[in-house]
Amino acid sequence: MMRVKKLGWIGSISFALLSSSAFSATPTFDNITAADYAKIVKEMSANFTYSTVTPASSLGHLWGFEIGAVGGLTKTPEILNIVKRADPNTKLKDKFPHAGAIARLTVPFGITAEALIFPKITVSDLSIKQFGGAAMWTITDLFLTELPVTLGTKVFFNKAQFSYSQTINNASTGNVPVAANISYDNTVFGLQAMVSKKLLVFEPYINFGWVKSKGDLGISAAVPATIFSTSFTTGNSATSKPSSVLIAGGVDVQLLFFSLGAEYLRSFGKNSFTGRLSFRF
Repeated sequence: MMRVKKLGWIGSISFALLSSSAFSATPTFDNITAADYAKIVKEMSANFTYSTVTPASSLGHLWGFEIGAVGGLTKTPEILNIVKRADPNTKLKDKFPHAGAIARLTVPFGITAEALIFPKITVSDLSIKQFGGAAMWTITDLFLTELPVTLGTKVFFNKAQFSYSQTINNASTGNVPVAANISYDNTVFGLQAMVSKKLLVFEPYINFGWVKSKGDLGISAAVPATIFSTSFTTGNSATSKPSSVLIAGGVDVQLLFFSLGAEYLRSFGKNSFTGRLSFRF
C-alpha cells in the first residue's frame, strides 16, 4: 500500500512540473526556414535528452530498486524568437519543461535498467507524452574496485511527442484563416561515460557523451496549409537530424530510502536543468 501511495505522489509531482504555467501558451509558427527548423529541433532535443539525474553508482552490488520523478526546464531562446516573428504578443516563455516518472533496477554484475515515462496528458489544446529507457553498467562494481571513484557507462534513448492547434493565415491558405494541427516527434539516442565520488550522503558526478536526435514536424488541415517557407519546403512536413556532445554535472543526496538529485546538462549547445525526487529500496 505504501508503494502505491508513493507512485501516486510521483505521478502528481510529474504532472505538476509539466503542466504548470510553462504551458500557459502554445507556439505560433509561420514562414519557418531551414535554419529556423534546425534551431527548433536542437532546442527540443536538448530538452528531451534522457536523464534520471543519477550518478555512476549502481543501486547495490546484487539487487536494488528505485522509483521517483524528475522535472526541469531547458532554455529555448531561439524558439521564442521564431515565434515572436509570427506573434509579437505571444505569452510563450524562453524555456520549455520536461518531466517524468522514473524506475531503476540493478541486477548482479553492476547492470542497471532504467525507464522514464510521462503518460499522455492534454493541457489547454496541447497534448504531450514521453517515454525513454537506458542500460547502465557500473564498471567498478566488478573491476578496478580499488579506485577512489565510481566509473560507469550508459546507453539511452528518449522519445517525446506533442501536438497542438494553430490557425494558419498566410499565402498557402490564400490569406484565409485555416485551423490546423501541428504535431512534433522528437527521438534522442546517446551514450555517455560517467564518474562519481561518494562523500558521506553526497555523490557528485560528471558525465561526458554523445547524442543523436531526429525531429519530425507535420501539419494537418482540411485544406492545403503550411507554416514552412517555400525556400525550405513546399510540403507539410520536415525532418532534422542533429548530433552533439553531451556534458552533465550533478549531485545525488541519499537519506535512508529518500533521495534527491540536481543536474545541469548541456547538449546541442543548450542548457538544461533537472531535479529528482526518488525512493530507493
